[in-house]
Amino acid sequence: MHDDLKRRLRDEVDAELGLRPPRNLSDALTRGRRKRLALRLVTAMSVVAVGTALVAGGLSIGRELSSDEALPPASPDSDATMVDFPNLTTTLVSPTNGFSVKHPDRAVLTRGKAKDEWGHENDGPMTEVDIVDAGLSAVFSGASAEIPDVPSPDEWVQALTPGRCDLPRSQQAEITIDGRPGRVSECENRIEATVVAGGRLYFFTLEHDRSDARAVFDAFATTIELTPETAVDAPDPTWVEALMNMKKTTFVSPINGYSFKYLDRGGLEPAKELWDPASQRSPVDVLGGGAAESYGFDVVLTGNGAFFVSASTKIPEGVLVDDWGDEAVGKYLPAGCYGPRSQQERITIDGEPGRISQDCADEEVATVVKDGRLYLFMMAHDAPTRDEARQVFEAWVDTIELTPETAAGS
Repeated sequence: MHDDLKRRLRDEVDAELGLRPPRNLSDALTRGRRKRLALRLVTAMSVVAVGTALVAGGLSIGRELSSDEALPPASPDSDATMVDFPNLTTTLVSPTNGFSVKHPDRAVLTRGKAKDEWGHENDGPMTEVDIVDAGLSAVFSGASAEIPDVPSPDEWVQALTPGRCDLPRSQQAEITIDGRPGRVSECENRIEATVVAGGRLYFFTLEHDRSDARAVFDAFATTIELTPETAVDAPDPTWVEALMNMKKTTFVSPINGYSFKYLDRGGLEPAKELWDPASQRSPVDVLGGGAAESYGFDVVLTGNGAFFVSASTKIPEGVLVDDWGDEAVGKYLPAGCYGPRSQQERITIDGEPGRISQDCADEEVATVVKDGRLYLFMMAHDAPTRDEARQVFEAWVDTIELTPETAAGS
């Protein structure tokens, strides 16, 4: 993959970390398997809204503070006392997250899936959240994950996007949880705290609609016992699983005359005009400019080291499809990356015979013709192997339905 595409793909890290569309699409490819695994962990923490940094007051990733480094116990910032809130008399022992917490007898306990701000379930190791619905407009939750062994913990920390309360961790108030120094942040209807123990990051939240919320949160926090040795981490999903084992949503192109299913994580940029291979810039340039809406490509960033680009156009009269297709598509790929269409492997797309090129190291490129239209489907990726890339690409292609009669200008 040439350098421009690598730079433009790196912004998929933003989608991966925050599970939201990047503000611009200019810096996106996760680099290396070890880093990708770390970034999936970051994704899960972003889903449950971890703050922008885990390094504060001498706290370093992957180790606990020594006694002389420990922050002093902090008193709650709020002088509020709990109003009409039941006593915390019953203990919940998390089955996997490595902590226990006391709660009211009448609380409803559930084991939930971490979700992003759109309500979509997250993949990755921090997927299971212990939830205590105490009633009286207060829901306490906790989750944890092992801090990964990455070459550059500082870089990993700095990559974190803000949590829902948006205050950098280094600026958050101090709090003590089970004798360990942590940080706490408050925003509208939410309190969130982080603490590190035994090489694990713990994340606790209170969703509320109460005037005494800080007092309620502190009451829960004082009962927490951290037992990282009892935590059980879910196996990290493979690259293929991360892309395929998620809820799919159907996208109907407003311009290009097809539909397909995609990973609905907020990374969709539909085309706003017809694709003109003779005059328009490449998908790489489109993504780099953050203006996919200005060109004829439908773009989906998956948030897992891959994005899909697709378009269609009328084939001019009197041309040889293969020769014309080679010129139309080849211009968008590095020199020597796209061999003659007539010599490419055959593939079937929605029952129509097509061709697929795997000459490029980090792209899968397929074309198909129906009713006088050339369709282009591309996947740029950071797959661990070519076989895995092909598996994901074919899974996407299998969902495509070609409807040339619905294309703009048809």
